[in-house]
Amino acid sequence: MFQRDFIMNEARKFALILAKLLGLKVEGEYESYLKYFNEVLDEEYNAELEELLKLDKAAFKKRLIDAGYSAEKLNALGQMLYVFAEPFTADEETSALLKKVMVIFDLLETEHHYESFDNITKRNVIHQYFNNNYERA
Repeated sequence: MFQRDFIMNEARKFALILAKLLGLKVEGEYESYLKYFNEVLDEEYNAELEELLKLDKAAFKKRLIDAGYSAEKLNALGQMLYVFAEPFTADEETSALLKKVMVIFDLLETEHHYESFDNITKRNVIHQYFNNNYERA
């Protein structure tokens, strides 16, 4: 019972974080959005965006596995990075972010047996982004 309550509380916390991030981005408050985004990365994931962007696929995956994040926390990170990448422009930062999101979605499916229609839809959008902007990157 305690574990179920913990998981529910964690899911609620990340839903609130994502809602606040989305709200700030939609309202055009980019500096507040960026500040909050970086605070969440630091507090919840002990990471900085620049540091994550520098990691290659294998190093990023290893970092996530070593951290032992719950499915909820891992999914929240994927959602945060996806929203941060929007709107998808054909540049290195967006490409790097979306590759990280794909690593997270893969881990969610293989390690946590977690799938959602939202993540499947986002995966398809990411594939389309790469098909449109790069030659099968």
